Amino acid sequence: RLALGTMAWEAAVGGGAVPVADTVGGVDTILITAETLPIGSLAAQVGCATAGAIATFIGTTRNTFEGKRVLRLEYEAYEPMAKKEMLAICAEMRTRWPLRHIAMAHRTGVVPVGESSVEIAVSSAHRREGLEAVHYAIDELKARVPIWKREVYEGDERAWKQNKEWQHPEASRQDATDTSR
Repeated sequence: RLALGTMAWEAAVGGGAVPVADTVGGVDTILITAETLPIGSLAAQVGCATAGAIATFIGTTRNTFEGKRVLRLEYEAYEPMAKKEMLAICAEMRTRWPLRHIAMAHRTGVVPVGESSVEIAVSSAHRREGLEAVHYAIDELKARVPIWKREVYEGDERAWKQNKEWQHPEASRQDATDTSR
């Protein structure tokens, strides 16, 4: 049943969804694509009869940032490492919460205003673990997954954006060895 749902989702987003791990508790599906992500498309991929909750996060391109008119976002990814990190996040989520199915998708290329850049969906028996898992997943994805975002503003101004969750590995090592605190 899930495989059929995954195939339908692949068709909806132009292919490339990878049902990567059929874990003891469920299926982990990840996707990195330049195709449009239909808003809310992942929820159907994680539903099952044993889940009492489906929690989602959908990040979309907004039309302003700090008073500037945003025309679009442009994403680049180091795809092999990005997929590896997304799978690691799925595995970590499973150690922390009793989840059924997990699906994560991220766009690359141009993402116009109003379209989805990133989606995460999780099914679980109860809402609390699903909501906590989705919160964890988006924070970890932004902190660790090698996907870079550039905002393009009116007037052709452009700016690469650093996720506030990301911390340079050197800073982490420095914090760990700093005994002056």
